[in-house]
Amino acid sequence: MPEHDSNLGFEKVSQAELNEIIRKHHMFLTAKAGGRRAVVKDKDLSGLSFVGQNLSQSDFTGCVLAESDMTNANFESATLFGCDFTSAKMVGTRLVRADMRGSEVSRADLTKADLTGADLREGKTIIKRRAHPLSENFDGPLPTPAQFVGSILNNVKLNNAIAISANFTDANMQGVSMHGADLQGANFHGTDLSRADMTKADMRNADFTQATMVDAQTDGAETNGTDFTLTLTAEPVGKDFAEVDLTLDELLLKHATWVGTSGRQGFRLDLAGTDMRKGPSLAAKRLTAIKAPGATFAEMDLRGTEMQGAHLEKADFRKCQLQNTDLRGTNFSDGLFQRANFSKANLNPLQFKKPDGVEYRIPCNFERAGMRQVVFSGARIIEGKFAGADLTQADFSNCDLRRADFTGATLTEANFDGAVLTDAMFDDDAPSREKA
Repeated sequence: MPEHDSNLGFEKVSQAELNEIIRKHHMFLTAKAGGRRAVVKDKDLSGLSFVGQNLSQSDFTGCVLAESDMTNANFESATLFGCDFTSAKMVGTRLVRADMRGSEVSRADLTKADLTGADLREGKTIIKRRAHPLSENFDGPLPTPAQFVGSILNNVKLNNAIAISANFTDANMQGVSMHGADLQGANFHGTDLSRADMTKADMRNADFTQATMVDAQTDGAETNGTDFTLTLTAEPVGKDFAEVDLTLDELLLKHATWVGTSGRQGFRLDLAGTDMRKGPSLAAKRLTAIKAPGATFAEMDLRGTEMQGAHLEKADFRKCQLQNTDLRGTNFSDGLFQRANFSKANLNPLQFKKPDGVEYRIPCNFERAGMRQVVFSGARIIEGKFAGADLTQADFSNCDLRRADFTGATLTEANFDGAVLTDAMFDDDAPSREKA
């Protein structure tokens, strides 16, 4: 017989009983005889393991799942209405289009979870339940907020949700609806909130540093003490290229003349501090040796562009498409590149020969750049300078990184699978990396 927890008034489900429910649900999903959809309502499943299980289309309405381990489990299109996920481990859990209205996720770890299209709006539950309520005399550590670090929350419904001090660092929240939500003290550092609806939300003391909020709606939101440092919006940053007198073609013609005559004719293209987002396309353009320190190229399509030897210090390339570009010898130091894509780009040194015949090389410089979640897959980056850069979750798979310098860089969860790292430099305390 199932145990009965008088503190909850719910039947306690054992791990063995849950395993049998999961087994029959798998049979249901594969249309096998004897299969049965998992429908478990108002039960106590706290502390149980769902690790890696496929429970898509299941129904756990009103259940207590506190402190359960749901790592990499699949709850796509599941009904989780009014559930208690307090302190649950939900790392990498798939919750696409799940109905989580009225659910409690405080202290839950939803790092890298996929909640695309999920519904987390405030919902009316029959009774407010907690598996392990804190006593009035509790003197332990304060509860930690919910963790959504690096999670996918595109088009999630969070209207009127309470997410005080929640951590959404680096999360993808495009099109999320947080109308009237309580987001006091929440961390949205580097979060993509494009097209988010945050009208009438309480955003006091929240951190939106380096977040992308292009076309986000914040009418009526409370923002006292909110940090919007380097937050990207649709508003022009610096000089708007749309106000430049000459057309891009005219500027490029004069710049090409300057390059072709070693500076004797024409003039160098100088876009310092210019916001290029409302200008014409730069894809596949020849921009060799341009000057554009502090310029904004965020979210632009720059595929196939040639920008060898360019000066782009402190420029903003967040979410840019830079695949198959020729960027040899370019200076990108102190720039912003969150979620940019450099796949198969040429970022090798630019080689020159002096009049006396001596050759010298200028490597690509990404020192101190913000490059969280950047994709370099298949790029050539020999001698690349990444000292002091933030490369959290960067993808260097199958890159040529011979003699690259990563000293002082943040490499948390960076991917070097298949990369050539011969003579690359890392800090002594960095994770050991196989040298190819």
